[in-house]
Amino acid sequence: TARTALLSQCRKRRWELSGLLVYLAIALALTWPVILSPLSEIPIGSEPTASVPLYNIWATWWNADRLAGGLTGYWDSPIFYPTAGTFALMEPQPTTMLVAPFVWVTGSRILAYNVYVWLSLVLNGVFAQRLAKVYGMWPWAGLWAGTAMALLPIVHWQLGIIQLAPLWGILWAWSAIERLCRQPSRWRAVELGVAVATSFVMCMHHGLFLAFLLVGAAPTLWKQWINVRGLRYWGLALLVALLITGPFVYQVYRITTLHAIDWDTSLVTEMSAKPGDYLNSYGLQLLGSGPDKEYWMMLASGWIKYLLAIIGVIYGLAHVDTRRWSSFLLAIAALAFLLSLGPNLRLGTWQPWWWLSDHVPGFARVRSVLRFAFFVQLVVVVFAALGVTRLYQLCRDRVKRPKLQVATRWGVILLSLTALIDGFPKRGESASVTDVKQHGVWLEYVEEHTPPGEGILCLPVAPGPRVWQYLVTSEWMYLGTFHKVPIFNGYSSHFPQHYRSLRDQILAGFPSEDLLRQLYEGKVHFVVVRSAKGSPARDVVLGDYWLKRVCEDELVEVYEVGKSIP
Repeated sequence: TARTALLSQCRKRRWELSGLLVYLAIALALTWPVILSPLSEIPIGSEPTASVPLYNIWATWWNADRLAGGLTGYWDSPIFYPTAGTFALMEPQPTTMLVAPFVWVTGSRILAYNVYVWLSLVLNGVFAQRLAKVYGMWPWAGLWAGTAMALLPIVHWQLGIIQLAPLWGILWAWSAIERLCRQPSRWRAVELGVAVATSFVMCMHHGLFLAFLLVGAAPTLWKQWINVRGLRYWGLALLVALLITGPFVYQVYRITTLHAIDWDTSLVTEMSAKPGDYLNSYGLQLLGSGPDKEYWMMLASGWIKYLLAIIGVIYGLAHVDTRRWSSFLLAIAALAFLLSLGPNLRLGTWQPWWWLSDHVPGFARVRSVLRFAFFVQLVVVVFAALGVTRLYQLCRDRVKRPKLQVATRWGVILLSLTALIDGFPKRGESASVTDVKQHGVWLEYVEEHTPPGEGILCLPVAPGPRVWQYLVTSEWMYLGTFHKVPIFNGYSSHFPQHYRSLRDQILAGFPSEDLLRQLYEGKVHFVVVRSAKGSPARDVVLGDYWLKRVCEDELVEVYEVGKSIP
């Protein structure tokens, strides 16, 4: 019967179904209490403010809005007005289109964002469990790997920067590589190309790192390269990846070449890891002490996982059936560790990172070099799962006395559970998002009275470069998803010169005749000001230009920018 067939299928998939429930429980628990108020609360991890999460809410909305519009004008997002192509100045994250139906059906950008956060954590676990299966590990070891991946400390440390959290594309790419090595075919080549491309468009930062690490680890797959007939499948995978990522690479390169500035070398050094950072974990540490001030970055996955991973590496390299992928992952981890040190890695007086910045496309735009550590933690978890598998096998095959065999097996199980606890991440902070209902009056006025082809300026602008100083800007961006009028302000990885110069003038003194002239000529129709935040008088006339208050409520005042007609 259909019921019997369904039950049989569920029994076959019980490990996968169990994993889904475990990963979802972890996602909800470690973002608590967001699940209690998913329409108004967002997780921010260890971020000092909600600046970055609010930007990502805005990006989630823009992807949903452009998907509904047939992707027309996708790169010309309504920030940094009137600069074109502004969506290429940041992480576009088109994979947030997965949650677009939540925006369309409920109208809640916050709910869609929260679902994307939870989905990312769950899929990290799902694809880790799948990778363990591809690598030949037992089902329960796959569940352990998925659980460890859903708990990955570095993800929860950086959860406020959600574009860094989805690692499932990387795990998918690794499993696709192994499958293609075992049985080359067109479909498996296409799968690999799509997986690599998904990793890139999901987070260009991770995608760039993944591409470089794959090239660096390629020699470990040398047996694949001497098979000339099989090279066509790898070529097909590369072609598929380039076809998908090409438009993104082109747009990002074109726009950032126009507007991006070079990072200060001291900033890049500060955002690079030190070896001691790999001893500190963002969470419970059963072994070792807490973070040292000198090593404030928390890049460890847990000491017990390290020990299990060492066992996994030894076993993986010693056996023919696991040697290929073990060598591949070990090369990735070693290279990622060295690269995460950035300028802190010195060979005499030579710093390899600056050479890479000059010669590897994209590396000159990298600021947070420490994020190579994500790949180190990924590999540690995979090898730790293999270590757990190997220890359990030893207890089963080498221990002959029944009672002792049972005891040692339970000892391995207890050790594996302890490894999950060691490095168990802290529950991150959450933040409430401004209630859009309180802004209804001015949002409606601006939406109805701003002429097509014109925009608005929102004050105050960010007074400095720090993340917390852009909180008000991110709030303006979020509110902009409701009135949908282009705004002069914006928050991104890079800032257009037009914005930087005008912002400096505003901070130097607003209003002034020259500023009003620039705003008027730049098609800024309204200036929106937070009430009681140093707003100008009711009517301001400076030379031929004027500001006139046309709308106000308890939170915001709206001024029209105009020019006197002789």
